[in-house]
Amino acid sequence: MKKWYGPLGFLGVGLLLALVPWLKTVFGFPTFYLIFLYFTFFWIAQASSWNMLSGYSGYFSFGQGAFFGIGVYTIATLIDKYNVSFLIGLPLGGILAALVGLGIGFVVFRLRLLKGELFALLTLAVDFVLAAVVRNSNAIDGGFGVRLGSVKPPAFLGDFTTMMYLLGLVIALLTVFVSYSIYHSRFGLGLFAIRDDEAVAEGLGVPTFRFKMTIFALSCFFIGLSGALQALQIGYITVEGIFSLRVPLFVIMMSILGGRQHWLGPVIGAVIIFTLTDTFSKASIEYLNQIIIGSFLIIMTLFLRDGIYERLKQRLWLSLAVLFIATVVMMITGLGERLISQLAYAMLITVAFLLIPDNLYHKLISPFQFLHSDEPVGVSDA
Repeated sequence: MKKWYGPLGFLGVGLLLALVPWLKTVFGFPTFYLIFLYFTFFWIAQASSWNMLSGYSGYFSFGQGAFFGIGVYTIATLIDKYNVSFLIGLPLGGILAALVGLGIGFVVFRLRLLKGELFALLTLAVDFVLAAVVRNSNAIDGGFGVRLGSVKPPAFLGDFTTMMYLLGLVIALLTVFVSYSIYHSRFGLGLFAIRDDEAVAEGLGVPTFRFKMTIFALSCFFIGLSGALQALQIGYITVEGIFSLRVPLFVIMMSILGGRQHWLGPVIGAVIIFTLTDTFSKASIEYLNQIIIGSFLIIMTLFLRDGIYERLKQRLWLSLAVLFIATVVMMITGLGERLISQLAYAMLITVAFLLIPDNLYHKLISPFQFLHSDEPVGVSDA
């Protein structure tokens, strides 16, 4: 029965989140929240896609922008040049990204010397090469950009904002579910073995080339798929905006800070990082945005090297209690202009709680041990 818990959990979360547009209509909360959640889904899908390859197999990629760009320009070209329905363009964006990934992977993974920093630099070079090709190709961009006209959603998807929310939700759930399934499969064990020591993995009978090709294609597919949907949200597509380093850097940051050893790490990292950046970029302290986020990253890297997830699972219930209490205090005191801002500040407080060293943490909670059911790793009754 346990093997059904995961799929049922994803189905339950999906159904609950699918009700949000209906709740918006009933309670009349601002459309902004649907837009915010769509962007959250986008970053979750992007971070989880990157982590399938780089987190599980250890092949650190800087080519996220390239495959994201393939998805964006595939659907933009199909709509702008050939008047193809976006419902057809969406999967084609993912498929083309996967095919390009397979072509690159076939060459790279055959050359066993291209590992580590060499693989990272090669994937970064792919980003630059594709940007140059798109910029100089009149059939795609030609240096002038591509402007998408208004996309008319099918009736069953509601208005444009609702459609983007629902499609973003489906893509994010599908991406995370695939990542979850790989993590709990023999395929995932093979990828972890490759990450730890590829030579040993081959000696144990792991088909390393096939596994690397498969995970690279899957990663590229979901990157391109969510990129294709993002093109509809952007509207006006430019090479400089799409093939910049912003997407790969943010995705890497989200995955590493969340914890790239586990399927849930990129989800946690994406939610926290996007919420914080969105809040600080819109607040009166906008000029401090990069300083605050940069300082946050430095502290997290120094004190939570395995990511937030590893520390969070040891302090789960107390962390949730801190998050809840901090959010309530923010709402009562009126700190933060809106609920998203209040959640962002509460997240910062919760992360600060997670940064407390284990020895100090156990001293602090010892008087309240009955509230803490999670036994620290390596501690026994003996």
